[in-house]
Amino acid sequence: MEKTMNKIEKNNKHKTVLIIIFLLALSFLVMAITFGLSTATLNKSLYKSYLKSPLLMLMNYIPILLFMAFIYLISNKLWLSYSITSFLFVAMGIINKLKLTYRDDPFIFMDIKLFGESVEMTNRYDVSLSPKIIIMIIGLIIIGVVLKLFFNFKINSKKTRLRLILSMVIISVIVFHGFYFDPKVYAKIGDESQINKWIASQQFQSKGFVYPFIYSIQEAREKEPEGYNEGQAKNELFKYEYKNIPEDKKVNIISIMLEAYNDFSKFEDVELNTDIYENFHKIQEESLSGNLITNVFAGGTINTERAFLTGYYHHPKYKCKTNSFVWYLNEQGYKTEAMHPITGSFYDRRNGNEYLGFDNFDHYDNKYKEVQEDYLKDIDFFDFIIKGHENSVKKGIPYFNFTVTYQNHGPYSDEKIIEEEYLKRKENYNEADYNIINNYMSGINETDKALKKLFDHFRSSQEPTVVVIFGDHNPWLGKDNSVYNMLDINMDLGTTDGFKNYYETPYVIWGNEAAKETLDRDFIGEGKTISPNHLMPELFDYIGWEGNEYMQYLIDLKKILPINHELYFEENNQLTPVDNISSETKKLWEDFVKVEYYTKTNFFGK
Repeated sequence: MEKTMNKIEKNNKHKTVLIIIFLLALSFLVMAITFGLSTATLNKSLYKSYLKSPLLMLMNYIPILLFMAFIYLISNKLWLSYSITSFLFVAMGIINKLKLTYRDDPFIFMDIKLFGESVEMTNRYDVSLSPKIIIMIIGLIIIGVVLKLFFNFKINSKKTRLRLILSMVIISVIVFHGFYFDPKVYAKIGDESQINKWIASQQFQSKGFVYPFIYSIQEAREKEPEGYNEGQAKNELFKYEYKNIPEDKKVNIISIMLEAYNDFSKFEDVELNTDIYENFHKIQEESLSGNLITNVFAGGTINTERAFLTGYYHHPKYKCKTNSFVWYLNEQGYKTEAMHPITGSFYDRRNGNEYLGFDNFDHYDNKYKEVQEDYLKDIDFFDFIIKGHENSVKKGIPYFNFTVTYQNHGPYSDEKIIEEEYLKRKENYNEADYNIINNYMSGINETDKALKKLFDHFRSSQEPTVVVIFGDHNPWLGKDNSVYNMLDINMDLGTTDGFKNYYETPYVIWGNEAAKETLDRDFIGEGKTISPNHLMPELFDYIGWEGNEYMQYLIDLKKILPINHELYFEENNQLTPVDNISSETKKLWEDFVKVEYYTKTNFFGK
């Protein structure tokens, strides 16, 4: 009897070891397959980088192993746990691969919440599986059949299974409430030498599929503002009534966000040999001209861009249809078109712009690479704005264009790469910092010539057209702002002058003669200093358009709180540190945040 018991115990231990080995091996197989589905097409060098990183493999492996083991302990069937696990993770991997193929956008957890919209998007593409993927699926099915027929391993003790299930739950809690969602761990995983680290979809791909997918869970839900009440926010917004643009007041709108653009001639100690702002200054003289207080410095272009297009200060994920001023103009019969001479994958514009309502988005990948291999400079790029305008005019459709330039994007070389000296040299200027600012000014000089070409076209146009240009942020000019220091420009954020110098960029709202006549405006004067989310309301307010409910809400808010920033607000016509604002201003801002949250999380486009 004792020998029999020992034999049974020995067999159980042997079977347990086999079960563990099978679970480990099958989980590794599923992980290896998901690695192959982490990119649109198999990237062998990136795949090899996965296998060279033990931490990356561990983070992709853990969820698969835990899930497969958990299903096994519940069902007591190895083939079933393998089949369910492989089906789930491989299916998600295939979805990821297809999404990257057609939209250069990885499959994230939020997409599950947006299943209906995802199906709508899928219907636009000819989605089919390649022969290799079909063969892979058949192979996985065969493995499942073999496991069912020949490896029917079971744990006979229910108590043992229950203890193991509880152990699995504890392990899962420890793992997923600990290092798995640590942003520092996430940031260091992935071989950046294999990707363009500025493209979010490639950052995702560099980490495999399973790990970044699960990590994206924490971004799936917008966090409600403190004290948020949807009914109250809705009532506050819909105090206003949606207004159409009168047919006789419709004009074409051309809006251009100039990369890293600022007017350095305004600084007292900056002396120029060449007037690199000659045409810009002429445009200012015949425009409503003011300044933006942006929320970003030397980068973060997308913040200013989407603030202009939406009126939001706190931005959503832009992973589904999101209320914007673009949607409103669509509703008013406008052709809405976006342009950018670099890849549409930057800041995921190719998807985000669609969710914002643009009819069309032309970028390097789908258009301009066919024009020339290098990025288009402004002098050539602006021709496409003119062409888009003319095409819309021919069709008798009012036109809204939003263009983001790339010329003047940093960093700027600290070596002498141009002969002309745009900036006058001074004794205290060092060579490296001088080269940085002079190289930057060389690009600004080219942009100035491009602006003349663009505005000359619209000056001669008989079609009523309004042009808005603005800078997205100040340029990066050397480590620790070395060039700004060399130019004796105050960048101390503890002072209001330093704050303005750090975040301020110019804007102009210009109208041609036909627009002036149509709108009964002279388009001359000093514009308010405002935040980027107030620039479109400033345009609407000036030309006499009322807009939708959110636009009207912002127009009223702008009159009281024109500048909203994490450091300073403007109240009573002066900048006030955020910590010192009045209770009335604080209440006004809190109300805005709630109305903004309601607007950006409840799409009500018509």
